[in-house]
Amino acid sequence: MPHSATAAVGRSGTQRGILAAVFGALVAQMCLTALAPLIALFQSDLGASATDLTWLTAAIFAPTAVLELNFGVLGDMFGRRRLVIGGQAMCAVGALVAMIAGNVGTLAVGFIFMGFGAAALLPSTLATIAALSTSQADRAKAIARWAVAIALGSALSPLCGAILAQKVNLHAAFIVHVAVAIVGIVVSSLWLPDTKSPEGRTLDWGGQILCGIGLLAFVYAVIQGADQGWSSAGVISAFVIAVVGIIAFVYVELRHPSPMFQVRLLKIPAFRAAALTGLLGMLSFLGMAYSMTLKMGPINGKGPIALALPYVILQIIPLLLGPWLGKVLHHVSPRTLLVVGLVVMAAGQLWFVSLGEGQVGLGSITGPILLVGVGFIFMFSSLTAAAVNSVPHDMLGMASGATSLVRETGQTLGAAVVGAIALTHASSLIKQQVPGLGLPAKVTGQVLGINQEAGPLAVANVPFPAQVAKAVQPVAHSALERGFDVGVTVMACLSLVAAVVVAITMRGAAARPVANLEELEAEALEAVV
Repeated sequence: MPHSATAAVGRSGTQRGILAAVFGALVAQMCLTALAPLIALFQSDLGASATDLTWLTAAIFAPTAVLELNFGVLGDMFGRRRLVIGGQAMCAVGALVAMIAGNVGTLAVGFIFMGFGAAALLPSTLATIAALSTSQADRAKAIARWAVAIALGSALSPLCGAILAQKVNLHAAFIVHVAVAIVGIVVSSLWLPDTKSPEGRTLDWGGQILCGIGLLAFVYAVIQGADQGWSSAGVISAFVIAVVGIIAFVYVELRHPSPMFQVRLLKIPAFRAAALTGLLGMLSFLGMAYSMTLKMGPINGKGPIALALPYVILQIIPLLLGPWLGKVLHHVSPRTLLVVGLVVMAAGQLWFVSLGEGQVGLGSITGPILLVGVGFIFMFSSLTAAAVNSVPHDMLGMASGATSLVRETGQTLGAAVVGAIALTHASSLIKQQVPGLGLPAKVTGQVLGINQEAGPLAVANVPFPAQVAKAVQPVAHSALERGFDVGVTVMACLSLVAAVVVAITMRGAAARPVANLEELEAEALEAVV
């Protein structure tokens, strides 16, 4: 919405519109974090395997990542208000399906609907608050509110879902998501003005299809590689399809008259650094969160509420910083905030890895989690600000969609990558150690067969006879803990790599917004010269 249109809405109407958009972001994030404390129940109540748990995570994040760019374009073309309302309706439908799910497949369908809803909400709400803001200071405050809503959703959803699951049952955990989505529909219908930037925007079906093929093939290869073996024909084929799909996507976008992602935006240093940081940083953060959940739940037997509390702690610092976050974003350069945030997050991850096996109580993990939370909110807020503040005004929808795309792609890959690393390492340790336990050859063969077919998590939880369980399960639990520690160590390294990339690429403060693509090309050429 141009500033003149914003003025027509009025100051109070603009503030209500921003609040409605912020609430929509809250709904989206509550859906994206719905499964965090319930993983152990998915395994015990629905019989989900370790690979199933990773696929359930992908079921909610992958649709969000794949569709956000085109939803950003749809908002530009037809108005973001209807996408915000429709996205919340899809979230409500998905939560209803999850409530009645009696198996992993039905649950995955519900998560896919919730992912669709989040895909519509995240770029639309971010572009809306950017369009309604009349100055850089107002935009910084609005983005800070948006980021705090993300943090609040990440805390409320696991806690409410865990309490309902533990006190009632697994199906009741999704009642809160239905209720919040319905409230969001009402608030958006009453308060949210429409904004759009339709000039020159058309749907890009070729780009959408190729983006989906490339991303989904890559996620499939990473998840199934840990299950089927990295040299299997299906996994290798999926990697090849992913590479070809991504290359074809870039080729098509460079030649499309109205691409859903303007590749030339990557010539803006601040936007390029924000995009790469969004991918690596969110992959690292979600990988850490997924590892923490698996270590506490299926590996060490903690209940839903115990699993939810770390997510509440993780968001305490972002919520406390909320009143000052807008000022920090306005006065401190995104480069500084990104580097500090990523380094602090890596420190928390390495601290978490340094804890001994079985040390997953709140007393042990609160310190590392608080550090990760501080690092996350600075990284998340500043990368969002760097992206939307560096692009032409008429490309806000595309920029917000692209920012959401790389962020959700990182979150989709986080669980897949850390799961692949951890389960592959744990499976290898079990293969090495079980033959030396002195069990009968037949029993050893059975254990190794379970490890090969169902994975190390199954070895840790299969009801073996008492003597076999006494020998095998400690080995499996130790292997899993060590495997996920390796995974978190890799995530910390990714955080540090992203910090180095930002320090080198984003020199100085974020660039002022370029007026148009011609200016963008000129600035890029000047930077090269």
